[in-house]
Amino acid sequence: MKKTLLFKILLGSLIILFVVPHSVGAAVIGEWVKALVAKDYTILWDGEEYIPENPDGSRVYPIVYNGRTYLPLRNIAEKTGLDVNWDSSTKTIEIGGAQLQPKSMDKNTITALTYMTGSDSFTQEWRSAIEGFKKKNPGVKVIDESVPAPNDVFRTKIETDFAAGNEPDVAFGFTGWEAKPLVDSGNLFTWDEEIKKDTAWSQHFYKTALEAVKYPYAEQYTLPFLGYCEGVYYNKELFQKFNVKLPKNWNELLQAVEIFKKNGITPISVSFYEEPHYLIETFILSLGGREGHANPFDSSWAPALNYIKELYEKGAFPKDALTIKSIAANQLFIDQKAAMLFQGSWQNGAFEGYNDEDVNISDKVGIMPAPLLPNGKADPTDIIAGFGSGWFVSKPKNEAKDGLPVRFVKYLTTPEIMKKFVTIGGIPAIKCDIPEVSASRKSIIEMVMNANSINIPSDNMIESQAFKKIWKSLPYIVTGKTTAEQVIKEAKALNY
Repeated sequence: MKKTLLFKILLGSLIILFVVPHSVGAAVIGEWVKALVAKDYTILWDGEEYIPENPDGSRVYPIVYNGRTYLPLRNIAEKTGLDVNWDSSTKTIEIGGAQLQPKSMDKNTITALTYMTGSDSFTQEWRSAIEGFKKKNPGVKVIDESVPAPNDVFRTKIETDFAAGNEPDVAFGFTGWEAKPLVDSGNLFTWDEEIKKDTAWSQHFYKTALEAVKYPYAEQYTLPFLGYCEGVYYNKELFQKFNVKLPKNWNELLQAVEIFKKNGITPISVSFYEEPHYLIETFILSLGGREGHANPFDSSWAPALNYIKELYEKGAFPKDALTIKSIAANQLFIDQKAAMLFQGSWQNGAFEGYNDEDVNISDKVGIMPAPLLPNGKADPTDIIAGFGSGWFVSKPKNEAKDGLPVRFVKYLTTPEIMKKFVTIGGIPAIKCDIPEVSASRKSIIEMVMNANSINIPSDNMIESQAFKKIWKSLPYIVTGKTTAEQVIKEAKALNY
């Protein structure tokens, strides 16, 4: 039977275990015991599942011994924002009392904090970029303080450091509302003047990318780097085989639905049970345009959901769309049993990694913006996309070090460095030569590069419980058990 440990900040009767390295043969005073590694325990932290991890990304399970449950001290303490230190010489664990190590103020030393470390796919390129900058700037030292992103280790560190005035010189952190603790610290460098002054450098940024990370602030606190997008994947061979035009508007979409249905192909694969988010968000943008989409619970939101209902009634989705899971819906598309799939750019990794008798799925897939709905206010190339992380610089540290941190970030945001990172993944915020990538990835990058506007997902603009109300209610909307208008009203009430 699966057991659940309910967590608040106070840990109740749970005992916390601190794990330290131990060499075989080392002298240890104590006794060995047998304990149960409780792999069936779930930890709920303020209602959300929490999975402790080792630095290498492996999971840390609770241990049960003599009727008591033990949890890893470092993971739990750091999640609450406490410092944990181990002194091997005295075998002493210090919690919360450690003094923050002040960042180096040496003018030739840069401290940098990112989450590009360990198993992160960009770790190697990040380290290579550091070495490249040092090579171009003899005598400069870069201290890499990067920590993993999972389990809020990175988020806790960056917010704590900025709040304490002990921030790194350069940080690659979360943008949008998630950057508010950094903005509120008053220690962020603003890029507006630098962008205007150094056009030889700034001209390489896509304007839409700069605008995307500036929101919701009046000043440019961060620079975009790698992004994502949402759109409509389509199976090229199916459209060619049945001579179907790529739908750019509602009428063409309905025509495509009818043709594919007649030929036994699911027109649009989606899971209403798990992940209809991208269908919802792209339809809201298509109908309401940039203004309607950016205005939470705009009068265009409910009509957009009703267009999804109309597609459902016309048989555009899998017969089991109400119960099918996302992985199965995605597989329908991969198996060419579905013509279209509303998904994000991250799905492309599944296409590139799919191998079946030397069939290269990624070369057979394209992506396009959602078709315009009747009376839709969006530009045909408007898309849902974003840059969830960006480059920040400490203003006081930059002044103290004669602009060295800014020069470092400007180096990182050159077309040459951008190209190297894009080779690994993501969508570039900076104009660069597109490396040799799969056909599907190339079409994703081109869609973003040609976009009239980039619009952050709806679920990033409203409370999570409000957006959850919308997507969880979609099955009831399409089956007529409730109305889109009622759902939007109820979701708005949850948006505190």
